[in-house]
Formats: sequence, structure tokens, C-alpha cells
Amino acid sequence: MAVFTPEFLETQKRKLLEERDRLYIERKLIDQDLIRLGQSQADEGKSVGNHMADEGGSIQETDNDLAVRGNVELVLAEIERALKKFDAGTYGICEDTGEPIPEARLEALPYARYTVKAQEKREAAGTIRPVPSIR
Repeated sequence: MAVFTPEFLETQKRKLLEERDRLYIERKLIDQDLIRLGQSQADEGKSVGNHMADEGGSIQETDNDLAVRGNVELVLAEIERALKKFDAGTYGICEDTGEPIPEARLEALPYARYTVKAQEKREAAGTIRPVPSIR
């Protein structure tokens, strides 16, 4: 089992909690934007003579917001999973190999589930997609 210093674990947990809070805010802002776009599209539908480019632009904006929101949800799920690993005492352990995930990887991606080698193996086999970066 990996032996991480208490300071390292505390720093990682704080990073995860801060990122979770930031993503909750981002998700709320996206939801507000989607509501605004939905109301705008409903209002525009009542009027005559809307330009197709305007309608296409708002549809594209909605699609973009939905895609970003989906990515936010994926990362939030990974963060929640990592936080549960703290409680279980398994944070920083590769889910495939049982080996410690290097600190440098965890510093770069605090919710990493696999070592780089295990992640690459899963991606090559098509059993996992990389988690999107939200920053």
C-alpha cells in the first residue's frame, strides 16, 4: 500500500474539495444559461421573422453548454469517487494494479484512478475514455 505523507493527503483532499466547489458553481451557471437560452428560444418562437442564423447561434450555444455540463458531471463523479477513497483509505492506489499512483500524477490529476501505464492500457483496449479536463 502506498505511503503518502499526511500533508500530501491533506493537500490533495483540499484540492478535490475546492475543485468540486468550483464545478458546482460552474454547473449552476451553465444551468442558468440554459434556462435563459430556453426562455429566449421560446420568446423568439412567438415572433415572426427570426433570422435563421440567430436561431442557429442559440442552438449552437445550447449544444456547447450541454457538452460542457456533461463534462462537468463526469469530473464531479470522479472527484466524488476520489473523496470516497480517502474515507476507505485507498486514495492514490491504482484500481487495476493495486500499485501506488505516483504523487506527480496525483498532483496533476487529483482524481486519477489509474497509473499512467494502466490508463494507457485501458484506453488502448477501449475500455475507458480519458476524463475531460475542465480547466
